[in-house]
Amino acid sequence: MKVSTNSEVLVSIIIPSYNYAHLITETLESIIQQSFRNWECIIVDDGSTDDTERIVKEFIGRYPTYRITFHPVKNGGTSAAKNIGISLSRGKYFQFLDADDLLSKEKLSIQVALGEATGAGLIFSTAVFFTDDPSGRKFLQKYPIGFLAQHSLHDFELLRRLVVNNVLTINSPLVKKELILAAGQFDSTLKNNEDWLVWFKVALLQPHFIFDNNDRSIALIRVHGNSAMNNKMNMFLGEVVVRSNMDLLLSESKTADEITLLKKLNLDLLALHEVRSLQISKGLHYIFSSFAKNPTANWRLLKDGILKLGTRLYRNIK
Repeated sequence: MKVSTNSEVLVSIIIPSYNYAHLITETLESIIQQSFRNWECIIVDDGSTDDTERIVKEFIGRYPTYRITFHPVKNGGTSAAKNIGISLSRGKYFQFLDADDLLSKEKLSIQVALGEATGAGLIFSTAVFFTDDPSGRKFLQKYPIGFLAQHSLHDFELLRRLVVNNVLTINSPLVKKELILAAGQFDSTLKNNEDWLVWFKVALLQPHFIFDNNDRSIALIRVHGNSAMNNKMNMFLGEVVVRSNMDLLLSESKTADEITLLKKLNLDLLALHEVRSLQISKGLHYIFSSFAKNPTANWRLLKDGILKLGTRLYRNIK
């Protein structure tokens, strides 16, 4: 039986794009600069109204030897665009990449080698946030330390971390195509947090996420006014959908004590999220009901709920 070498492994880089003509060139440059060469880049343009098509086709014309393809589609959202890219792909692994973000030069090479050596289904890297202004590029601490995963995660600990929050950025992992397909791809109704739900489904299928722990493998995320992470209301609504799906998925799992703990943690966090950002009455009803059933176990939940409510009311008054 023939054993494939790393150079024979194909990586499909999938880029959904919407009105990023001014940024996508740098994104594509970070791809053609990869030390790993056996990739295809599939750009799915989600109904852009700017010069994205012209900019991308000019780039392809300058670099005709690279496997970069452009596919304009009717606007349907980032999840639908990624799913179209998946349907067009031929690779063993997926690298998802937003049209305004970047990859370090050796990311694919390091992660493909690790995936092939270990058989891991998902390998992720350090994520670094940056912004550009007239004075130059600046790197940011976007989230508190520990919010994003910085070590390998397995089994219950992996699922627990994913229930608490999305521990990966969209461009951090290299993930096997077979896992994304088995997970059902991206929920096309979600405009935000769609990757969080996919990572959770992948973790249920194969609960081993490997951190490459290499400072030459970096996912770079641009922070600017149009960043999806800056649209707070869509993020809030997306989290409700994700947590509702998590609850259903956990309900379908074996009724082990660990699954019961995860379901309780997820519902607690959903209630706190509702108090903080959306449906105050619904969240408070869950919190007070839980406290009434078991005051000792749910004292902290009640305290956190009151703090979230106070913060929201204070912001509304301001």
